[in-house]
Amino acid sequence: MPLLNCPDAFYKIPKFVEGASVPENAEPRMQIKFLWVGKTRNPDLKNLCEGYLARSRRLARCEIVELPDGSRKRGSAPAPVRLAEEAAEIGRHIPSQGRLVVLDAEGREFGSEEFASWLQKERNRGTRELRFVLGGPDGIVPGLLRQADLRLSMGRMTWPHEIARVLLLEQVYRALSLLAGLPYHR
Repeated sequence: MPLLNCPDAFYKIPKFVEGASVPENAEPRMQIKFLWVGKTRNPDLKNLCEGYLARSRRLARCEIVELPDGSRKRGSAPAPVRLAEEAAEIGRHIPSQGRLVVLDAEGREFGSEEFASWLQKERNRGTRELRFVLGGPDGIVPGLLRQADLRLSMGRMTWPHEIARVLLLEQVYRALSLLAGLPYHR
């Protein structure tokens, strides 16, 4: 199999075999974690999420954390209480040294190349942990939006949360592919 040049800011090893996962002995410089409220219930969208996550894992350490969705429980608390509970749970997954990206309709829009460039700048500045947060059906508490290092918009259109997950994972994979010089982005 041909060898690919792996971005050295992600790993201290210069190359890995295409199709292989990140070696266990690799020392990642950046970990990407996707945090979202609720499970991906649609099996087709879940398969797409898993596929893009698996591809991304060939290029960086990535994981998904699905947080409990209080709105799906019978007799659930009012929206402001649920939002506060979700924010507390999200906060438990955000390290003090990490960078926080919150998906927000009013956030900054990127083209794919611009997003890859932003990701490159993050790794060049030494970001070790990057968290992407997608809130639940009630949104995100304002305090978490203020805490975000980047508020990211997937465009002006409204997307169901499960589709937004797929779009986010695909764009992260596309950015990683661009940075690794892979032919995915054409």
